[in-house]
Amino acid sequence: MPSPPARLAVTDRTCVRPDASADRADELRAVHRDALGNDHLVALSAYFTAASNETRLRMLYVLWRAGELCVCDLADLFEITQPAVSRHLKILREKAIVVARRDAQTLYYSVCTDNPFARLLVRLFEEQAASGVTLNLDGLTADPPDA
Repeated sequence: MPSPPARLAVTDRTCVRPDASADRADELRAVHRDALGNDHLVALSAYFTAASNETRLRMLYVLWRAGELCVCDLADLFEITQPAVSRHLKILREKAIVVARRDAQTLYYSVCTDNPFARLLVRLFEEQAASGVTLNLDGLTADPPDA
């Protein structure tokens, strides 16, 4: 069996791209430093983390389409326990992506349209709905719009 090719040692950090320049490299380093020190990106990351769970994202989609649902409705739809639904909603509520409204003993949840991140998700849902790509409880499917 032939031996794998030897790895090249990187001894020079100079860019070999023909369009590279010292000014551009300095500009990119400044952008990178800004990204590392940008607390807004850290906060935004927490919102993406909250919404990145597939079940939570599906719940957000359903809440957007339905307008408002209680925990038991979501538990029935997703075929998971009410405590599991409550845990997912707690994570979304902590980031103000969803809001709760109490009616006697029942909490009703909806997407918080005052939250810029939630509005961004709604916009994505609207765009994917308009494009003919439908998100359903069985997964993401590309269906052409009805002609």
